[in-house]
Amino acid sequence: MPAPKDNTYNKKWPTPEKRKAACKAFCDHIAEGYSIESFPLADRKTIRYYAEQHPEDFPPEMLEEAARRGLHEWESIGKRGTIGQIANFNASSWKFNMQNRAGWRDRSDIDARGIFGGPEDAQKIEKLKPRTSEEIALGVMALLTKEDGGENDGSADAG
Repeated sequence: MPAPKDNTYNKKWPTPEKRKAACKAFCDHIAEGYSIESFPLADRKTIRYYAEQHPEDFPPEMLEEAARRGLHEWESIGKRGTIGQIANFNASSWKFNMQNRAGWRDRSDIDARGIFGGPEDAQKIEKLKPRTSEEIALGVMALLTKEDGGENDGSADAG
């Protein structure tokens, strides 16, 4: 016997209550400074699917706030380490983490590219500038909602 139409058998989080709980767990994870990739309950594709299909249960403003809090967590570590409140703080490790996590770059990198590059490199240089927490939060939302080259056509649950 075929499954009834509009069933939720293949849904990871079939009810609004379960979706809201998943969103809260995801936001807590991100706000603690962890990456999207390390979220244990679902992958990026599944989170994006639910954010697109159920924005009332995965509110963008809640996701953006979580991203800001996560960045704050890492900046706080850097601040405390820089002023000596963290024993054996590894500033180089933290710097590389922030370059990868938040797109931070040394100004000398930008200056050197400006010297050797032409006007066509202006857009590339703009992408290397440090981003505000709001830009990072919007970037998280863009990552959650961008297409993966046809991997997720929205016709089935990604979970």
